[in-house]
This record gives sequence, C-alpha cells and structure tokens, in this order.
Amino acid sequence: MKQKTEILLCKAFMELMKKYPFPKITIQKIASQCGVNRQTFYYHFDNIYDLMASSFEYELIYECHMYDEDSWEGVMKRFLKWMKENRVIIKNILTNIESRYLRQAMYPMIRRCLEDKYRPNIIIRHDSDIDDEFMHRFLTYGITQYIMEWAENDFKESINSMTGQFLLVLKKLYS
Repeated sequence: MKQKTEILLCKAFMELMKKYPFPKITIQKIASQCGVNRQTFYYHFDNIYDLMASSFEYELIYECHMYDEDSWEGVMKRFLKWMKENRVIIKNILTNIESRYLRQAMYPMIRRCLEDKYRPNIIIRHDSDIDDEFMHRFLTYGITQYIMEWAENDFKESINSMTGQFLLVLKKLYS
C-alpha cells in the first residue's frame, strides 16, 4: 500500500508542476489531488523536495525505463530526452526554487549510471592516488553541473552531442 500511495503522490506532483509555479504547489494541494490527507503525505515524504527527488526517480526509472538501456550512453540519452521533453517542469524548478534541489534530485540517478555502467579499469584501480569513490563523485558532480547549465540555457546543445562528449571523457578516463 505504501508504494502505491507514494506513486500517486509522485504523479500528482509532476502534474501540478506542469500547471502551476512551484511556490503555488502546496502539500495540501498534492494530497487533495490524490485523495489523501496531509498526514499521509508526511508519512511517505519529509518535505516537498523529498517528493520532487522521488518523483524524478519514479518518472525516469518506471515510466521512461531509463535503466533498461544496455549502455551508459543509452541511459544518459533517455535521461536527457526526458529532461528536454519535460522542460516545463525543469524550467519551473529552475525559475522558482534554488537549483541545488534539482541538482540533488539528478545526482543519484547520474551516480547510479556511473556505478552500473562504468568502472575504473585496472590501472586506475591500482593507482594509490586515485580512488574509485572520488572518481565517481567527481564525474557525477561534473556531469550534473553540465546538465544543469544545459537546462538553464534552454536545452540548446543536442542530446547526441552531449552524450558523445560525456562518453569520450569516460572512455579516456576509464580505458
């Protein structure tokens, strides 16, 4: 039951983000749209930012099947395509709240892509100066920030160009 309610809350949030500026979306409005009360919302989420991160994760993993791709490039293309197709939501967030919340919502998905699809090769792994965790964090922050700027600049760079550049960097670092 818990998962079903969380999904309803995520879907309601995303629908409201398409219609209203973020500051106009209240927990009461989200709960009402789902037919639950505010307390039910707080049973599942700490705050609206927690819901936002879960909503992105739900959309990308379950609706867009982001991780069904066989390659890192395929996963990243699905992620970027989703962002571009949902530019209304992304722009709403960028316009109305601090960008760190969008960054926090994106970070775990990008991190998971790096952990699942790219592992440092034997040379990097045995290099005592470079640690696997640092490399993943560094790359995740860099890719996340680049995508944030792409969104802030109205998604002008092509998805293929971006994923190609990301892939080139990853290949140079990990092969």
